[in-house]
Amino acid sequence: MSGTHDRRRAAMAELERALASRHHAFVLHYIGATFASAERRVTAVAARNMGTGVTHCFEVEAELRGAAIDPMAASAEQLDKAERRLLDAFYAFARAHPNHFWLHWNMRNSVFGFLGLENRYRELGGYPAAIPDGYRLDLADRLADIHGDSYADTANRLRSLADINGIPLPHLVDGQPQGEALERREFGVGTRSLLNRIDVMYVVATRTLEGRLKTATTFRDRVATAGGWIKWAKGHPVAVGFAIAAPVITVVLGCIKLWVILG
Repeated sequence: MSGTHDRRRAAMAELERALASRHHAFVLHYIGATFASAERRVTAVAARNMGTGVTHCFEVEAELRGAAIDPMAASAEQLDKAERRLLDAFYAFARAHPNHFWLHWNMRNSVFGFLGLENRYRELGGYPAAIPDGYRLDLADRLADIHGDSYADTANRLRSLADINGIPLPHLVDGQPQGEALERREFGVGTRSLLNRIDVMYVVATRTLEGRLKTATTFRDRVATAGGWIKWAKGHPVAVGFAIAAPVITVVLGCIKLWVILG
């Protein structure tokens, strides 16, 4: 039990440290068309500053159109060059923001994650900027530490949190439909979905820090540990006061009833 409480406390401390200066933190996500293949092309990367709310988006479609190339007619070589330019721009951006925190969602491995981006950039001849592990914060994992594993539907936790908290999802496309759109070179569909996802992550991080995030975690899960009970009690002093006073009130009412009967 104490271990669970310690995990919650450590996760909140980590989030508070990352957002102590919101201008020095970004929410980061990216999308790629063919993660199931060896190519794993990156089509867009987006980073939103937690302080200003400004989102920087690096897109393969923008690079193609900037070179007067129709995305639907682009050759594999032209796509590679456009992808290289977008990754050049992203890593230049990362180098320009040292000692910043990067809040992400499950970007943990070489299939999808910081390492995946780095490997793809190297394949294209680039030299990625180092983003130290200590400046990366997996928001999905920290939410599990803070609220328990049942904080959202495991089938799609980010979408589930958005639904619970009333966060609009006008452009969010998940999984296979997104991959199919990108394979058809409908890059705009993927980019709009990415930006919507970044918006959700921004709101989730902000509300978590402020203690306003709604989750699917049950009351029993929240107070399952002594630490959880103490945390809940601090936020609900009236309810706790009533619980403490209830036995006293019962005794007083009993005495009054007896006095009425005897009187």
